Amino acid sequence: MVLFATSTAVLLLLPSLASATIGISLGSCPAVSGMSSFDKTAYLGQWYEYSNVFEWYQDILAVGSKCVRATYTDDGESIGVLNEYVSVITGYGSISGSARPTTSGEGRGELIVSFSAPFGRRRRSAGSEVPNYTVVATDYSSYSVVYTCTPIAGILKKESLWLLTREALPSTSTVDTALQVMRANGLPLEKLRRTEQTGCELLPASST
Repeated sequence: MVLFATSTAVLLLLPSLASATIGISLGSCPAVSGMSSFDKTAYLGQWYEYSNVFEWYQDILAVGSKCVRATYTDDGESIGVLNEYVSVITGYGSISGSARPTTSGEGRGELIVSFSAPFGRRRRSAGSEVPNYTVVATDYSSYSVVYTCTPIAGILKKESLWLLTREALPSTSTVDTALQVMRANGLPLEKLRRTEQTGCELLPASST
């Protein structure tokens, strides 16, 4: 899973994509908070992207991306982030960054993620405490539901949603549990797109 700033300019270049598919809709962002008593240490390690709401940086810039995998490591006060993928056009790709908890999160699963060049821009301005990676729920061992919502012009919202799993090909029960979490929180699971996790030979061997 990769997080960067959404560009309305790029969205305007994609007239064939319905706004609902891109996660844009009328209304304000729902009051969804990160899970309480978030255990950073237990969350570290590898996660595979089972599905996500369309993101221009991932589905357009990383053309034809599949085999998306995120590895989180302990960097002291922050979390190291390594996102990897395989593109059917450009082959293996990766980007590194870091995540830090918000100071106002009170131990909740709310993080601010930023990445290095070429996507070095922070999603939030420096000093912002608005999370762009909210862990709504996770059992640490099989699934994680991650959500973020950005207001647009006071009348629209851009929602991002990911289902991450510890296994590249998770069980049906794991997926069903995560989807139930999304339903209970009113998240846009109907906009999810499945991420292919087969034919991933170019992905480096697991380091965990």
